[in-house]
Amino acid sequence: MKNNILKPIVYSCLALFMTACNLDYFPESAIGEDVYYKNTNEVTTGLIACYNGLMQVVEEEWRFTELRSDNAHLESTTSSDANNEELRRLDHMTTTSQDKFVFDMCWVPAYRVISRCNTVLSAIDNVADADTKAKIKSEALFIRSMMYFNLVRLFGEVWLVTEPISGEEALEMTKSSVDNIYTQIIADLEIAASPAGKLPHPTFSTAAGVTKQPTAEIGRATIYAAKALLAKVYLTRKNYAGVKTILQPIVQDYGTSGLVQFNQIFSTSNEMNKEILFAVRFKAGGFGIGAPFVNYFAARNSSTSIVVGNGMGYNAPSDGITDKLGNVTIWSYTTGGNPDDPIGATRNYDDKRNAVTVSFFNNYVWWTAKYWESPTAVAVLNDAETDWPVIRYADVLLMYAEALNDGPDNDQNGARTYVNAIRTRAGLPGLDVATTGTKAAMHNAILEERRLELAFENHRFYDMQREGNQYLINTLNAQFANENFYKTYTQGRGPQPITESNLILPIPLNMEKLY
Repeated sequence: MKNNILKPIVYSCLALFMTACNLDYFPESAIGEDVYYKNTNEVTTGLIACYNGLMQVVEEEWRFTELRSDNAHLESTTSSDANNEELRRLDHMTTTSQDKFVFDMCWVPAYRVISRCNTVLSAIDNVADADTKAKIKSEALFIRSMMYFNLVRLFGEVWLVTEPISGEEALEMTKSSVDNIYTQIIADLEIAASPAGKLPHPTFSTAAGVTKQPTAEIGRATIYAAKALLAKVYLTRKNYAGVKTILQPIVQDYGTSGLVQFNQIFSTSNEMNKEILFAVRFKAGGFGIGAPFVNYFAARNSSTSIVVGNGMGYNAPSDGITDKLGNVTIWSYTTGGNPDDPIGATRNYDDKRNAVTVSFFNNYVWWTAKYWESPTAVAVLNDAETDWPVIRYADVLLMYAEALNDGPDNDQNGARTYVNAIRTRAGLPGLDVATTGTKAAMHNAILEERRLELAFENHRFYDMQREGNQYLINTLNAQFANENFYKTYTQGRGPQPITESNLILPIPLNMEKLY
């Protein structure tokens, strides 16, 4: 459970839900908001609303990332209810502009957060203290950048809105180019990631002479979170020198020794540990801000064996990921033990990430166990304590390795050092020069390590996307053609080969509700 010093942020979010729900759909009502955000405390309350909105974004983000990658699929090929059919189209990369999931669970939540950030930024001059003003501005820019980074990768050209606007103004806007959106994202994150942005260092930082995040603010953005997000944007744009420069201070500070054990990273008894640079926080207990992931991802028809309220079988591990994580012994839930048992207690797997990442129910179905909590820890359907990790230190190390390898340094030895730190924690032998001595071989090894380390954390689709459209097409078409799951579809409902036109999501048809 979260300790008491973390609860004010969560409960402020809850209070905001009850007192300022008009902000969700009517950001053009700027008169009321300008009056409300008239001092530091009120602007801070608006900022908490921005963090609060992230819960709605990440609750459903897996539908548009992991499910559309080669890591996951639906559990059922036979269910044809409306919900399952929309998920099937996402899985098969055939989503249409009329599908409600894209609008209700991706488009609206992201633009709602952007609207809240714009409102905070428009009122930022009402914050009296210069450092506090810079810090709040940086946090709002960080959150808004995260939303636009997701939108531009999922949809391509979208509407770039950086200030509160009226409904009439919204109707007159046109989409911005991908390049212009990235220019805005990078400019905003460079402010947030700079010393002038006044974001604190994490509490785990050992850097000298820096301001560390107060314990009451844990869960809000730090300078390392901003740097890591900026590095991911740079990596997407192939700016390897920029990735190396921006990540170097984090790598020098945190190093490669003393990494958090993998089976402790996601534990609710060890939340916001050193590995977690930024996470979206959830709170169980019937407050309406609990996490749904364990119910979403637990095996269908598992009743209460895995979690209260049954599992839905969403985001089920693909053959490709279980073949890579699977090894000596098939572990079954019904034969004793739990997914978070000490490594080796119930399985004989070499890769320590296995028992945490995936599990097996009733000897016939895999399910995603990374966000699992014991049945007694979840008292209400879709109301778990589990936070969602957005940026982990492992991601930083693997991005840094990729920059060393693919950038001007052409440094396979340096890259191997950081990849091997991740592999050592996983209990695996290190990569050797013989197999990763070339740029291409090391690049492929890093890509593979990212898939295993960051599985079901919404990175895989974007990593595939960075490899280029043809890689994405070839990988998904091979999955559709070869994986047993997809072969079991009947009556023409199975996936068909995709082309470049299938790779980005369609802009929702009912765009009049952009704001």
